Amino acid sequence: QYAFNYKTDQDQFGYERPLFADESFYYPYNDCEDRSILFSILVHELLGLDVVLLHYPGHLATAVDLGNSAYGDYITVKGKRYTICDPTYVGASIGDSMPQYKNIKAKVITL
Repeated sequence: QYAFNYKTDQDQFGYERPLFADESFYYPYNDCEDRSILFSILVHELLGLDVVLLHYPGHLATAVDLGNSAYGDYITVKGKRYTICDPTYVGASIGDSMPQYKNIKAKVITL
């Protein structure tokens, strides 16, 4: 949440441009889909946990399979509980959804 400076693709490039994970370290800014892509790769590759992307209108977040012991907001996908872990929601804890997306059904993108 704090490692990268935030700027929308429109402001940085003048058009929508999702970054490859390693490009987040090259460009001076990134936005929600860039952070979610990088976060999902790091969690899956380093921790071996299953991750899904959550596509809301104008926002991309992540959810991680932390089992049933995690608290907070979650989504169930194929019988597994995925806890919301949004790398763009600055100051949020695991299980915190952005208020404006809390009651919106996300399109789940499995990895």
